[in-house]
Formats: sequence, C-alpha cells, structure tokens
Amino acid sequence: MKVQWQYLPFDTMFPIMKTTFVLASVSLFFAIDSLTPAFAADPSEAPVFQLRLVADTPTSNSEDMAVIDQRKNAGQQERLSVEKTVLIDQTGVKSATVRKDPLGQPQIEVSFTEGGKKRLAEVTRDSLGKRLAIVINGKLYSAPKILSEISGGMAMISGNFTESEAKDLAGKINAALSK
Repeated sequence: MKVQWQYLPFDTMFPIMKTTFVLASVSLFFAIDSLTPAFAADPSEAPVFQLRLVADTPTSNSEDMAVIDQRKNAGQQERLSVEKTVLIDQTGVKSATVRKDPLGQPQIEVSFTEGGKKRLAEVTRDSLGKRLAIVINGKLYSAPKILSEISGGMAMISGNFTESEAKDLAGKINAALSK
C-alpha cells in the first residue's frame, strides 16, 4: 500500500489519506521512545492494541508486516519493518469508540488513561520524524509519520474501515481492557 501523507491542522482535517492516526487536540502525530517499553502487557500474551516504531531497515528486533488495506491484494500492500518492542498497549488505553469523520466515514477514537496520556506525550517528544506502527489484533493498520508531540490523551484511527470493521476493532480493544 503506497500512502501519501499530507497533514492539515485538526480543525480543517478531513480524511485525505488512506490510513492515518489523528490526534483530536493537536495537528498530528506520534513520537515514540524505543528505549522505555512502559505500558506493555504480559509478554506471554500478544496485546490487542500496540504502538510500535517502524525501523528504517530490517533488524533482529523487527518483523516484516503489511499495512492492511482491504481494497488491495497482497502484492500491492506496503510492507514495513516494525520493531517488536511494544511501547504502549491496551494497558495505557481507557476506551475505544467508533465515531464518524467529517465525511461520514467510521473511525476509532482512542482515549488514553492518565498514565497512557503521560507516556504518549513523553514518547512522542522523542521520536519526531519517525513512523509509528498502529497494530490491532496482530495486524498493522497504519504507520503515520510523527510530526509533533501528542499531549491531549486522545487520538483517532481513521482509514478504510467499514462500520462493521471499526466496531469489531473497537470492541476487541475494549474487551482487552477488561482483562
């Protein structure tokens, strides 16, 4: 999947990209500190929701993943080397809710816990210019470039979801919160 990223301030934002992670209170995007894997669940169970960095080149600490795009066949999907270190997972999430963007497309609003909000702000300051992998249920849904610190504690995952897919993914994140 070839994604062209173009960013606008939130108040003029509309879904101009195929898949993105939008913060509701600042222009955009994530920064992550790869040295401190805080807010990571028990490693014996794969977290349902994960934020991880994308490596510039494959390493022993990365895995090859394809960005999910239901409209493209496997040969056309963008492939990325995603670091295995989980920086934030569902333990830093308060809730996930399906909302509509300005054009009526479903998106997932993620609200972070107080600890998750602080961690997100901390790590976004440290990885400007890098790409952040958003992994849900073991699948890579988005990998936007980090342009600014995210301190508001809320973010939106938008893309080519059907209403049913968005509800299913939000449901999986919320179900993981109760474990």
